[in-house]
Amino acid sequence: MKDPNYPEIKPLEPVPVTIDVNKTALLVLELSGYCDDPEYFCSPLIPGITKLLEEARAAGMLIAFTLPYPWKELPHGHVYKGLNRKPTELLIFVPGFDKFIGGQLQTLLNLYEIDTLLLCGGKSNMAVVYTATRGAQEYGYNIVIPVDGIAASTDYEQEYALFHLRAMPDRSLLKKFTYTKMDMISLSASD
Repeated sequence: MKDPNYPEIKPLEPVPVTIDVNKTALLVLELSGYCDDPEYFCSPLIPGITKLLEEARAAGMLIAFTLPYPWKELPHGHVYKGLNRKPTELLIFVPGFDKFIGGQLQTLLNLYEIDTLLLCGGKSNMAVVYTATRGAQEYGYNIVIPVDGIAASTDYEQEYALFHLRAMPDRSLLKKFTYTKMDMISLSASD
């Protein structure tokens, strides 16, 4: 039975996107020491995100990393070393899936007058969904999600996350979201 309140969710078609490095923050969510294990679900993301980080750093883009607060004192409670996090790149330990909890992320984004978030990492069905949704809904950010730059523990969770983001009750928010692939992202600098 069809629900007249929600139009059909069509298959996702990633599109090329040009990112203004002066107005965009690259947020890398929950890529921890667990990525040392090649069997860990996020490990396949590492080569693409490493390349994106290198390009973003060279262009001067704001970069921040997040990890779950409960991991702070655990052996895996650090940004995956292969991502070569720089001392100037903020690491926020957040107690929930929504990375805006506590206000530290929003304070940083306001300081740099950011209007777009480029989200990568895991878990797409938790950290990405909650952060993207709140970022768009409460703070008005444009959200760019490279579908090959996010991951979940299972294919079902990954597909459900992408479906959930495109099936929001507030249909006006959908225009704030752009879905792309990492090799479809171009970086440019506004004046």
